[in-house]
Amino acid sequence: MPLAENTDGVKINYEVVGSGPPLVLQHGLLSDLNAWKTRGYVNALQDSFQLILIDSRGHGQSDKPDNPAAYELRTRVTDIAAVLNELDIKQAHYMGYSMGGWMGYGITIYMPQRFKSLVIGGFGPFRVMPTSEPMSKAELEQRWKDSKARWAASEDPDRTRLLEEYPEIIKHCRDALDTWRGARQALKLSSLPLLMFSGTEEPNSSPIDMPEVLKFRPDAEFFSVQDANHIEAIEAVDVVAPRVKEFLQRAENK
Repeated sequence: MPLAENTDGVKINYEVVGSGPPLVLQHGLLSDLNAWKTRGYVNALQDSFQLILIDSRGHGQSDKPDNPAAYELRTRVTDIAAVLNELDIKQAHYMGYSMGGWMGYGITIYMPQRFKSLVIGGFGPFRVMPTSEPMSKAELEQRWKDSKARWAASEDPDRTRLLEEYPEIIKHCRDALDTWRGARQALKLSSLPLLMFSGTEEPNSSPIDMPEVLKFRPDAEFFSVQDANHIEAIEAVDVVAPRVKEFLQRAENK
């Protein structure tokens, strides 16, 4: 089990599959790197790319520090960089979904020089507008209660297990997402090739936010997964993977 160590001492688990230009795959909240295998993305992409599957801190076989500050966005981006450093990779493509999409926006803010392109799904770039006030402690607590109730109702055994075993760790991750203040300025300034996608039935802001990016980044791309909610969108590998593959190949050949 290969591990990369970040500067704060947290060890990040990763796995490398396939051959070709390097592509980081970063999963969402309450998931792990194995989701890319079970959903079919590894089979769909491994012949064209060297896939770098990463367990986000707090998930899978990566360390789970019990400290809210350990889960802020900049640190999550440096986790990915630590893996690239361990593999001696100077630049890679990136695909992230949900929480992994949030981390992708963090790349545009903190470390765009390490990446050739970004594919971001299921997380709106302006989920909380930059002018909005940060959430209060009471608001964060309520969002956490709502999230736990929704996840319990989903009857997903993997999500339930992680939530039961590490409730405080998942709360730290969720709080970091809920204090998100957006990436509008970073996206305006970024020149990284960008592909975004979202299910049309998403309960979050991504179906609305993502097309807004095209107004000031006409070079960016967006597509919808029709009639799909948050989970159904990423599980639609037959729809998503071909679009991602074609986009990445164009970005690699620029």
